[in-house]
Amino acid sequence: MNVKIVDLKEKDAPHQVTESLVESGFAVVENHPIPASELDAFYAAWDNFFLNGNPEDYTVDPETHAGYFSPNQAETAKGHEAQDLKAYFQFWPGGKLPQEVHDITLRYYDEIYALGADVMTWLQENTSSSLWQAIDKPFAEYLSRAMTLLRVLRYPPLTGDEPPDAIRAGAHEDINLITMLPAASQSGLEIQPKGMDEWFPVESPPGSIVINIGDMLQELTGGALPSTSHRVVNPTGEEAKKARLTAPIFCHPYPDMVLSDRYTAESYLHERLNEISTDDLKPV
Repeated sequence: MNVKIVDLKEKDAPHQVTESLVESGFAVVENHPIPASELDAFYAAWDNFFLNGNPEDYTVDPETHAGYFSPNQAETAKGHEAQDLKAYFQFWPGGKLPQEVHDITLRYYDEIYALGADVMTWLQENTSSSLWQAIDKPFAEYLSRAMTLLRVLRYPPLTGDEPPDAIRAGAHEDINLITMLPAASQSGLEIQPKGMDEWFPVESPPGSIVINIGDMLQELTGGALPSTSHRVVNPTGEEAKKARLTAPIFCHPYPDMVLSDRYTAESYLHERLNEISTDDLKPV
């Protein structure tokens, strides 16, 4: 299965993006408003922070889950025993950022947040109105800036001493409504569409942005918009000696949004965080 790569300058781009998301849960967009040079500079600044900065000064706050997660604090995908092979920094608007990446991070957040709101509008406008009966205003108006998370991820080079079953990101589905994921500095992303046993690589040209449906949106639409399992596999050969960086923004709704008879956004998030967090970071 090939995830569609959509040129946002095409007139029917919103329809193409929606079509790909409905079919596979994923889409890739090019010619979006964020320059590739800006993404490259963003990655370079954060890579330097992870390597030469003072990440331990920003160690994750157990109450807010904001800040730096060392490799020992990385999450474990639901159903897996081995922790993911990664370190990361989590940021919500108003949170603390290292000074050396402050301005470029805020600019990046604003730009990709705006694009995420556009994608939410496209989804509602290009699918049946019957999918949206549970909401009483335009879908994009449920997007909460305060709840939308930026996670800057650095997957370190492999040493050969990793646990046998450990990979960069174990198979999982995202918790949120949609995820906006700029093309990583290295390949490795794979998806397993529902009903299939095979894993398929996601091709994302440099500077492109990968979009995927999260579990909350799947819950809201009764499964019509699929939250697709995905993972990041370990590289081999010379690529194994390189780090991989990416910086998804997880678009979340306001906590009181009703997703279904079973869940609000808040109750769903709480349940999932308990499933994947280390013991010291589980919600109480």
